[in-house]
Amino acid sequence: MGAAIAALLLIAAACGGDGGGGGEGDGEAERDVIRFAFAPDPVWDWMNDTGMIVEWEEEFNTRIVTSSTWDEFTFFAGGHGDIVSMGTYEIPVLESETDLKTVSFGKYNLLRVPLFTRADEDYETLADVPKGSKICVQSAVSNTIFWSVVASELHDLDYRVGGGDFELVVNDHFLNPDLLARGECEAAAIIPEAAVPYLREGELKLMYDGQMPFQLYQDITGSDHLGPHSNLFTATEEWFDENEDLAAAFLDLWERGMQAWQENQQEIIETYPQHFAVEDEADVQWISDFMAEEGNDWFVDSVYLDEAWIEEEKKFYDFMDENGWIEEGANKDPRYEAVEPPEGA
Repeated sequence: MGAAIAALLLIAAACGGDGGGGGEGDGEAERDVIRFAFAPDPVWDWMNDTGMIVEWEEEFNTRIVTSSTWDEFTFFAGGHGDIVSMGTYEIPVLESETDLKTVSFGKYNLLRVPLFTRADEDYETLADVPKGSKICVQSAVSNTIFWSVVASELHDLDYRVGGGDFELVVNDHFLNPDLLARGECEAAAIIPEAAVPYLREGELKLMYDGQMPFQLYQDITGSDHLGPHSNLFTATEEWFDENEDLAAAFLDLWERGMQAWQENQQEIIETYPQHFAVEDEADVQWISDFMAEEGNDWFVDSVYLDEAWIEEEKKFYDFMDENGWIEEGANKDPRYEAVEPPEGA
């Protein structure tokens, strides 16, 4: 990761960079520009295809220049964006690796990587999985950080790659369902859409009574806060402090997107099934039904933060620190800001 970041920083220095404000292109000199990096996303595609983005750009005299990437972390670290989507747990790592100061000012997706096992196993929680067993994971960090907190706080277990009470094996999300079904591991942390055929056919099941990570967080904190988040809207501190009005306009666009999602959820899934890793009609319907069930939808109701929400979300950094996930000297209290909607919104 450090090498990739260093390479991008060199590229950015060699190529120069655009500022967050100011327009570019004929006829747009007076427009503000927001450079935004985001993974491929169904709500964004819906807003683009239905004209919502163009309407918003005209209303706010602002243009969004997007970069579609699965590696927002490295893109942002290279200085190529004003705003990115980033997990709660990634921010201390980013700041430590790059010396960037960030501001998180909106929310979008809850962490959605539950633990799975085979349907005929009686494992309900990590406490039921024999110590030393193989568990398939997607990363040494990311959702593994969350599950290490669960293991420690709820079961007094050590869950991490390269040590601890289990043998965590890193593979791609889309390989892990097959490995689990074939008995190559006893449990696996997988995004639900990667396992749809196995779930629909009854080969795999969710552990923890089907709870998603953001629901389990309530057990850990003893609150009703849903967290942590896999996608926050995060800006560089320099850009945010100079462009808080643009940050407010940006959230207004995504709040419209969340309303569109809530009103057209099944149609959006059917229109962009590739974003949910499904193809045939049966799997499309299965993921539609799954997300319609109470507690399974990982899209937030509203993108806006308030002070009470910020306080509860930031508690996760205390758990990360207690479990050794924040390096000595790293910022244990990243900056969050509650942004008001634009006037008239």
